[in-house]
Amino acid sequence: MESEHTDNAGVAFHPPVLILFFIGVGFVGRWLMSAEFLPRAWAVAAGFPVVVISLVLFGWAVITMHREGASIPTGEPTDAIVANGPYRLSRNPIYLSMVILLLGIGLWANSGWFIVLAVLAIAFLTWGVIVREERYLGRKFGDSYYTYKKQVRRWL
Repeated sequence: MESEHTDNAGVAFHPPVLILFFIGVGFVGRWLMSAEFLPRAWAVAAGFPVVVISLVLFGWAVITMHREGASIPTGEPTDAIVANGPYRLSRNPIYLSMVILLLGIGLWANSGWFIVLAVLAIAFLTWGVIVREERYLGRKFGDSYYTYKKQVRRWL
């Protein structure tokens, strides 16, 4: 439970752990039941560029956070609202990159399991991380955060 005296978002879990868990679940699901949805020849051609896009977005977001002097781990205090780079397009480009990664792996592995898990990831990230971060940022930065929040969408 989040405390008013804690200077962090009090997230329910760490997002990379969730995504790694879902990747594992996706491959186990694929092994148990393939759930193919593309012609096999298209899978790599469709999945590889999506995985690359997710990694580029992730790298861009992390570099932008470091340049702005903001912390990335969810358990640390946030010292700045980052509104440059990919943060002009999405308030959560790192989480967006994680969902895109799941979709890309799903395309590449040609497994519908990953598509379902990407939808679940959006739900879990929204409930367990993003809503808590938004509440924390609102308390910490007040009007400057609310102005940013009105200008930039949560996901895309």
